[in-house]
Amino acid sequence: MLAVKDDPVSVWLAIPSIRPPAEAKDCLDRWRAQGYKVAVLRQGEPIEADLLIPTGEYLGWGRSTNILAKEVLRRDEFAHWIVGGGDDYWSDPGRDANAIATDCCRHFADLDSFAHCSWGVMQPTGDRWGDNESSRAAFGENRGAEIDRIAGSPWMGREWCERAYLGNGPMPDFYHHLYIDEELQEVATLLGVFWQRRDLTQYHNHPCRQEGYGVYQTGHLAPLYDPAAWNREKEIFETRKAKGFPGSEPLPR
Repeated sequence: MLAVKDDPVSVWLAIPSIRPPAEAKDCLDRWRAQGYKVAVLRQGEPIEADLLIPTGEYLGWGRSTNILAKEVLRRDEFAHWIVGGGDDYWSDPGRDANAIATDCCRHFADLDSFAHCSWGVMQPTGDRWGDNESSRAAFGENRGAEIDRIAGSPWMGREWCERAYLGNGPMPDFYHHLYIDEELQEVATLLGVFWQRRDLTQYHNHPCRQEGYGVYQTGHLAPLYDPAAWNREKEIFETRKAKGFPGSEPLPR
């Protein structure tokens, strides 16, 4: 097992990364400053991380996160919470990792004990991106904040990572990049273990915030948001939802 010095509980950020090294380092440094360990499935030039797995291609968000989560749990017996996202999400600068982990354990614990206190998914929703005029102008509707509808940077407990999706990992891997966060939120909600926290902010430093929504068509994100790919993954989501999200059942305790 990987030793965790002076800390009986560890919290890991586990993300795929492709941003330029300086930008990725800035992201990871923000998490480290708040007490997180970092695991990265890295496409491109290597960067410093507690766990670094190189990859020649983007394997998809769900699959990447599942690979990292399994390796983190295998190496670190004290890893109680794994945070998903990407190298464009920042940690809440006002709360350290252990304090949030303690909150999560108290929230998800059985009523009379702390048993199974990592069976759950928590999503900070303090970043209100999308609930503004520019978003309404781009999409022609009041969609509200993006993070209210998706688990885009979720805290996933150890038990969730081990038991969710029939033990295959904390996230659905039926998609490549899109709709994973939406299914995750819906499945955790159906299981009664989804918690949104408006008092916590994990800022999404998305290129659209600086470059506008046109980056979906012209920027480096274009292949991921190609209309054909978007429609294909949307169809997968809608079909799975209509069937009750098959394969999302947890392993029995």
